[in-house]
Amino acid sequence: MPHYQRNIKFVLFLVLPILGFLLGWSLSQKNSVQNPTIPVIIKDAGNLDQAILEPQVRLSKRNIKPRDVDLSLFWETWNAMDENFLYQDKIKVQKQIYGAIKGLISSLEDPYTVFMTPEETKKFEESISGEFEGIGAEIGIRDGQLVVVSPLKGSPAELAGVRSGDKIFKIDDTVTQGMSIEEAITRIRGPKGGKVVLSVLREESKNPIDITIVRDNIVVKSLEWEMKGDIAVLRISQFGTDLVSEFQEAVSQILLQTPRGIIVDVRNDGGGLLDACVRIASEFLDQKVVVRTKGRQFGDSGDIMSGRDGAFKELPLIVLVNEGSASASEIFAGAVQDNARGLVFGETTFGKGSVQNVIPLSDGSSLKVTIAEWLTPGGRSISEKGINPDETIEMTTEDVGTDNDPVMKRALDLVGTDSMKSMLMEKGGKSTEGEEK
Repeated sequence: MPHYQRNIKFVLFLVLPILGFLLGWSLSQKNSVQNPTIPVIIKDAGNLDQAILEPQVRLSKRNIKPRDVDLSLFWETWNAMDENFLYQDKIKVQKQIYGAIKGLISSLEDPYTVFMTPEETKKFEESISGEFEGIGAEIGIRDGQLVVVSPLKGSPAELAGVRSGDKIFKIDDTVTQGMSIEEAITRIRGPKGGKVVLSVLREESKNPIDITIVRDNIVVKSLEWEMKGDIAVLRISQFGTDLVSEFQEAVSQILLQTPRGIIVDVRNDGGGLLDACVRIASEFLDQKVVVRTKGRQFGDSGDIMSGRDGAFKELPLIVLVNEGSASASEIFAGAVQDNARGLVFGETTFGKGSVQNVIPLSDGSSLKVTIAEWLTPGGRSISEKGINPDETIEMTTEDVGTDNDPVMKRALDLVGTDSMKSMLMEKGGKSTEGEEK
């Protein structure tokens, strides 16, 4: 056998196994994006007084070598402070280290990328468990200002008069200018029975409004449903850890009622877990794209698909949204809208469309870092723009859930009618019965 042929065979013997390994690894990474098994945190604001977020918490770490950075100025400043600061008893090394890290992260000017101390990390984990002590409100940052995304239904915040869109000017006596979501959450939350005063700004009021709120145990009931005639109405307060089991329990009961149509109300739903959002969407969509991710690293971009054999995939569907609908709520509404699966009524949503990865650190602290942004199945960015409804219906926050709710009335009148089918056909998709345009 010629010498060059032996060399070629030898090279192929070495290269082909390597190529096979790389191909298999690449496919496994892609599948991990399309079929998530861990919840990602996708809230914007704070989950019930906690930092936003967003879907399953990915705990994997990236092995990135530190860059070549000249830190001589940092140590020069540290030593100058240590040698000259008068109140030596106030120097706490661990606190200094955490402060330096927070300063590093704040330089990114991304309100959703934050460093959390061990104590803050613990509170964050509690906030997505469904029960905690606080006031029951989702908070976020818009144009550099702390803002209430939505108060939870029946929460101390809602009962005290807090509204979606309220700009938080002060927490007790502390002005919030430049305050992070995590710091705000720390100041707002506290033991049951304690009080906190929020000074809020509203468009219709020239002066700040002081609202005193008594903290309480916040137990989040993710799902409520009822029949209005032959229409099933589902209200999702957050895409939390208990939603999937609560939803599955309700499915069989709803189907026994043989509804003519279904309305999903995600108004004032500040977000939750991506995994829960995808599972709920799978009850309405048959193997469709729920959301697209666009990130910097390999594996952070891709399509996340719904499952098959959804219980409600044949029922006419209308989704209700408002400015308090954020993150997972926006993903759900965008998936329904872009797949022409149903209609979206109400007001433009909050606009929380970035993806955060929670990375645990060695001492119990953690880094929540923005790694990607959410896009609707049609490629629309959710960040800052939100989801525009198919039909805009303005209303006051007080009308939600009452007999004076114009959005609910419009949805009840339209769902399952020929007029709704015509509206869906005009969108260029399929009707609720699957007929091609």
